[in-house]
Amino acid sequence: MEEGDLAADQPELETLRRSLGVRLATYRTAAGVSQPQLGRALGRTRSMISKIEHGTRGLPAALWRIADDLCRAEGVLVAEHSVLAQAERDYRDRCRTHRRHAQRQQTRTPAPVLPAWPALISPVVLLRNGDDAWPQITLVTLSGGCGKLAEELMAVVTRLVRSLGRRDAMHLAGSVLAAAGLADLNADEYTRLAHAADSPRRVDAQVVQNLAAMLAHCNRLEDKLGPCQVLDVVMAQHRLLHRLLDNSCPNQLRRPLNLVDSAMACAIGGYLVNMGHLEEGRGYFEHARKVAHDAGNPVCAAYAAANTSRAAFERADTPAALDSAAAARSLAARTDDPRLKAFAEAMAASAYALDGQYGPSMTAYDRAHDFLTNANGNIADSPAYWVHHGSIDSRRSLLLSRLGKPKEALEAANTALAQYDPTYVGRYTLCQVRLGHALVLSQDITEAARILGDTVPQAHLYPRLTAELRTARALMQPWHHTHAVTTLDAQLHTYGLLPTTTPERGASKDTL
Repeated sequence: MEEGDLAADQPELETLRRSLGVRLATYRTAAGVSQPQLGRALGRTRSMISKIEHGTRGLPAALWRIADDLCRAEGVLVAEHSVLAQAERDYRDRCRTHRRHAQRQQTRTPAPVLPAWPALISPVVLLRNGDDAWPQITLVTLSGGCGKLAEELMAVVTRLVRSLGRRDAMHLAGSVLAAAGLADLNADEYTRLAHAADSPRRVDAQVVQNLAAMLAHCNRLEDKLGPCQVLDVVMAQHRLLHRLLDNSCPNQLRRPLNLVDSAMACAIGGYLVNMGHLEEGRGYFEHARKVAHDAGNPVCAAYAAANTSRAAFERADTPAALDSAAAARSLAARTDDPRLKAFAEAMAASAYALDGQYGPSMTAYDRAHDFLTNANGNIADSPAYWVHHGSIDSRRSLLLSRLGKPKEALEAANTALAQYDPTYVGRYTLCQVRLGHALVLSQDITEAARILGDTVPQAHLYPRLTAELRTARALMQPWHHTHAVTTLDAQLHTYGLLPTTTPERGASKDTL
């Protein structure tokens, strides 16, 4: 199954959800039932009923039966929900089959031959600092196995150090590392960027666009490969950008470069937080916010503030999480970016939950969904490009599980997973882990073990994903002797992921 086949199924599922929502609204109106009345009968808010009727939220089967009776639909709503539920189950099964097939192919396929990257450093630098007899700069053609490649690269690096000296060789190594993000650029743009790196006064608008394209390329790789694999590349790009910002950079391009600086710092901070380096991540977020503020850009400033709140949440620093979330909300309100506003609301919801404020937390999550729903698909480019209804509900599920509300957590996780694109491997897997966690709390151990087992091959992508998987497994300890859990343990053991501690059931705000 190709990734395109999976993506093609998404519109069909969305159509089924919208159709069910329209059917509910039609029968509700015909029966003379208002949204608040239906909400009270189902234990949902009026806003939630509106989202269900727009097809952006769901209900468990038991509540659809209640809605069917109340709206006098004579089984139509129940039947249509059954069709949707079966389609979603089939879709998830196809996704699991696709991932397993991809994993088998990966183990059978030899490592691909890597293309030669153009050298990012200018030949002028090499000739100016080193050996006149230095041969024309070309990268070794990368052929053969990894051992031969390593030997060839080691020989090149050794010659560089001897010819250039340690300082210039290290500068060149950093430039080559940064070049790993140049896959989407053509040869002319390589040269343009190399000249700018050699002489910052040659920076132009196209160079700024190229830097932004490099970051976007690495962000796409991060979700599939994990932050550990792209962190060094983006940090090298960040150092290159700071080199361009020296005193000879044209003044009119400083503001655009500062905005790319802010975006790169946010990306690095996010990678570090996902890797468990919370203090280092906070430092990058604070730098990103300051640079965005100096550039007078509320979009970048709001995104940095929301990420600062996220880092504070991970550190369980309640005052910092609340303060940064409030700043993110205020800044996002000055923009026309619904994804950014939804992200700010989601971080506010997390901060409220950390403070033990359940009601305000859920209200903030509803507001996040409202921003996305009211956008009507008209969503411009955003630094929070990855935010959607599924990511909002995935995080809601995490908090509800930690607050000891398994029924609500399970509903949120199921709703989230149905709206996720599985080609975003890391985030989709994290959502699966949260569904498994909610199933454990609901004591559906067999299904939890199956869901968590599907995530094991991807759990290495970043430490936060591994930590959440281990937490869910540790909660299964009372059932450790069952076949489902022993099978899961065998999978975890294969990948070296068995947990070593057992957390308490439920959660206090200190564990959030």
